Amino acid sequence: MATEQTPEPANIVLRRFFETSESARKAASHLKAPAEVGVRFTDVAGEYRFTLVDGKPRFLDGKAIDPDFELTMAPGAVNAIASKPDADVGDLGILFFQHIIAQDPQSKIGVKLHSGLLKLTKRGWFGVMMSGGAKVIGWMAAKGLKGPSAIAHALGRLRKG
Repeated sequence: MATEQTPEPANIVLRRFFETSESARKAASHLKAPAEVGVRFTDVAGEYRFTLVDGKPRFLDGKAIDPDFELTMAPGAVNAIASKPDADVGDLGILFFQHIIAQDPQSKIGVKLHSGLLKLTKRGWFGVMMSGGAKVIGWMAAKGLKGPSAIAHALGRLRKG
């Protein structure tokens, strides 16, 4: 008789991914110490935050103090990202953006931007995006995000939540 295994909560899955994935470490290497992301899940209560601790990416319990942006993550998005710990940074970046634009609520990542372009740059977020290289830039261009004005427009839409 088969027993049904309870899936791990999304916060545990994402914590393990951030703390063990070489790609997450590489992407986070561009961030500066004040960079922080608030994280909520659609299937797990509570508030969480992604930040750097001793220069390493960490996913911690608790509300973000000064988040650059907030993510609301559905279980499908968490599982898709966490299932690729060995993917390169570009492929992970594309996967992340695909879940931002996903229509399926079980796969969606909601984003609310709190920081402006200058603060995002100072905290290293554009270095993270650029670490995805030509793959991410090509994917963004295919979605119509070509040049600084298109990116600024997209950031403006994220700021509205």
